[in-house]
Amino acid sequence: MTPPSGRTAVAVVVAGALLVAAVGSFGGVAAQPTPAPAATTPAATAPAEAISVADGDAVDQLGQVRGEPDLEAYLPQPTVPTGGETTIEVDLLNTGEMSIGSDVDPRVTTARSLTLEAEAEDDDDPIAVTSEEIAVGDVPPGTPTSVPIEIAVPDDAADGEYQLDVTVDYHYTRTIVPNSSTNYDSSRSEELDVTVVVDDGARFAIVDAETDAQVGGTGEVNATLRNVGDETARDAIVTGSVSGSGVTVGANGPPDVFVGDWAPGENRTVTFDSSVAPDFAGGTYVLRSSVEYRDGDGAEVTSPSSRVGVTPTPEQRFAVDGVDGSLEVGHSGNVTGTVENDGPLAVDDAVLVAESTSPGVTFPESRYALPDLEPGESTAFSLDADVTPEADAGPRQFRFTVEHGSGDRVATDESTARIEVGPGQSFAVDGVDSTLEVGYSGSIDGMLTNDGPRTVDEAVLVAEPQSTRVTLGESRYALPDLEPGDSTAFSFDADVSGQADPGPRQVRFTVEYMGDDATLTDESTARIEVAPRQPEFAIEADDPVVPAGETRRITFEITNQRPETLSSINAGLYADDPISPVTDEAFVDELEPGESREIWFEVSASGSAGARTYPIELDFRYDDEQGNDRISDVTQYPLEVTEPVDDGGGGPSIGTIVLGILVLAGLVGGAVWYRGRQ
Repeated sequence: MTPPSGRTAVAVVVAGALLVAAVGSFGGVAAQPTPAPAATTPAATAPAEAISVADGDAVDQLGQVRGEPDLEAYLPQPTVPTGGETTIEVDLLNTGEMSIGSDVDPRVTTARSLTLEAEAEDDDDPIAVTSEEIAVGDVPPGTPTSVPIEIAVPDDAADGEYQLDVTVDYHYTRTIVPNSSTNYDSSRSEELDVTVVVDDGARFAIVDAETDAQVGGTGEVNATLRNVGDETARDAIVTGSVSGSGVTVGANGPPDVFVGDWAPGENRTVTFDSSVAPDFAGGTYVLRSSVEYRDGDGAEVTSPSSRVGVTPTPEQRFAVDGVDGSLEVGHSGNVTGTVENDGPLAVDDAVLVAESTSPGVTFPESRYALPDLEPGESTAFSLDADVTPEADAGPRQFRFTVEHGSGDRVATDESTARIEVGPGQSFAVDGVDSTLEVGYSGSIDGMLTNDGPRTVDEAVLVAEPQSTRVTLGESRYALPDLEPGDSTAFSFDADVSGQADPGPRQVRFTVEYMGDDATLTDESTARIEVAPRQPEFAIEADDPVVPAGETRRITFEITNQRPETLSSINAGLYADDPISPVTDEAFVDELEPGESREIWFEVSASGSAGARTYPIELDFRYDDEQGNDRISDVTQYPLEVTEPVDDGGGGPSIGTIVLGILVLAGLVGGAVWYRGRQ
């Protein structure tokens, strides 16, 4: 043979490496879709199988289910006698294994179209399998599937254990992608082994086993064993154990049960305590038993173990349905629904526990005692609930837990429900206005509407000005009964301090009303305007004038500028030297809003008063409509003083004086003449 060239050797090495990589990638997997090359396949269209299982979030978003069968073979009765053909039952238990998904899903864990073929492990063994390949069919997870196999054991076969190789071939779907027409299927060939015990002495087989333990609870396992040998077992002790996680037998390790002497063909039933974890998902677990005894020679003998599949009672389930609530913000209500016992067992002394996930919703009593319920029976429940006024309207999540006895412990089953919390009672305060002025009384008026959803009676509207300069005579206004949508007007009397500044003020309105045996409130605010102070009276006069040294009557027209009738109006006039009032008071009995009346005063100007304008002052003392005695601000008014008036009678003229002197002189001269004659 010609030795290969260097190039040929390199080619052989490369081809071998590619072959090893291909075998490593596809060994044991059949009918797997081949993804397109990465350079030509968009990431968005890559098969879901290509997503890493470690990336749990990404896989969960696709909703995939992935798993595979997990098969175990065992012989419930492994002991066979010598001398002829014997049928043994090979039990296949499929516990399934999930890589994506919580519960065992038979769609991905069922071994389909399974075939089984057995043969002695060692060609030198005396036992031989006479059965050909057996078509078993589908093996779902859960209950064991029994497959009969014929074996031949010669008379001279030595007692002992012999191994059989059991080869199973099957198909299964390893991945299911929702909303996809493609499932990912595989084929698998597995080699299992079982042990056949050849023994013509005492032999034991489990002929029946059952348990009353539920998943998530405790109970007992009763196993019935038969001595299928031809020898009596003396002082027999049965030991039990289980394989797999989530199930325990015995409180302190594998239990031993003493059954005494055990004759051939006799059945004995032993009982083991057991518990099954809540997360047990295998459906069926394997119970193993072995028997220690003394044979006819007094020797201590341990029999080969026998195995059987045991299925615990499924976990107790309840359904909480039809959950509804009459809940409103700020009010008490009810949460109602039904609880159904979905089985598999009847329950008594069970309790429904309700929990709100919102701090704004609470249950005064959260535990509801349920009646005895047979499987399939249901009962209604109703729980009181309170919603705080600070809570927001909207949906709330509630958790319901049914507590019930299971074995020696309290087990639970949970579910959730969504309830809508409606808006609370509300009111609208609209059209708020006022007649307030600085230094005067007025009113705050508006309209209140019941926005529902409830009818209210004996409600009170409380007004609170947010200014210390605005005070209310009575701050509580009794409202009439109001249906949802009804409105009513309101009015509050208010006083504004004379030291207040004009401008806007904030007023808070609170509606107090009864609800659920408590006084509830609803608040709102409004803005009002305080007008500048306006004099009570407008004063008009036609240019009052007083000549120096004279007294004159001055007439004024006064007009009521207040929005109310004023009464007992006393007008006063004041002046400083050189002006002095002669008549300084005037009286008007009553003036309605906008009404005018004339009043007069007499005023004198001294003769020394210079001709110019002097101020005079007027004020008014009066009663308002509430009977309050009030004094107005002082109003100044101009008074004109003129020069003295020359009207011809102010004094004797020079001619008159001369004439008087002449007359007087004549009279005196006449008198003297007359005396002289005498």
